[in-house]
Amino acid sequence: MFLMPKYKLKKFEPLRCCFVLNEFSAAEFASAIEMLFAAKNVNNLKLSKGFIRHSLDEYKHFSIFTNIKNKIILEYELNDKTIRFIPNHLFAKGYIYKDKFIFEKKNIKDFAIFVGANEEIAEKKLHNFLNNIRNFKPDHAEKIDQILLDEERHAEYSISFAKKNNTRIGYQIKFFKENLQSKFRHLYANSLIKVSGIFNPILYTLILIMTFPIKFIDLEKSKTDNDVLKNLNPKSIL
Repeated sequence: MFLMPKYKLKKFEPLRCCFVLNEFSAAEFASAIEMLFAAKNVNNLKLSKGFIRHSLDEYKHFSIFTNIKNKIILEYELNDKTIRFIPNHLFAKGYIYKDKFIFEKKNIKDFAIFVGANEEIAEKKLHNFLNNIRNFKPDHAEKIDQILLDEERHAEYSISFAKKNNTRIGYQIKFFKENLQSKFRHLYANSLIKVSGIFNPILYTLILIMTFPIKFIDLEKSKTDNDVLKNLNPKSIL
């Protein structure tokens, strides 16, 4: 996900970097909301406090990613709609479901596995991202290093809880399933962005071509006077 290159970039690409930062921001913001919901609905005070701490960390990460992105935007004078954080896009991009929160769909044992698996994947994505910008933006990279420490702690706590509350085989099967599903979601998001860049121009061209025959269609025009106020019956306001 996030159009993350597998190789090291030879030069800094500010627009691509801001796009990745914006996606990380969206993911962190959505995670903060999910954790806050879990904190309010779990029947365990210790777990509730843990979810609140996790939520606060995610809001902090969102703020860090957004601040870095805004600094790069100002530095390179970028103006592109794809790097704007729009909360409603959290639904469109699948970061948050419209029908239910993830905590409502899973029991606490499976929710812990879901969090642990996705935190590990996010951590790897963040490492790859850092490898591509550390030489170009060392100051920004240092701030993201702080986020990595939090992500490692989140994954460790979630996985530890999941292992304690699932059988060994059950944990391995569920973790593999969550890991695989998450990778497919990332692959789908990447493919969707790349494919849209190819098919959108074709679609727009077809729409333009289809407008030409309409000019030659002889449609019967209405002879009704267009002056609505002139033909308005004053009594109609009663």
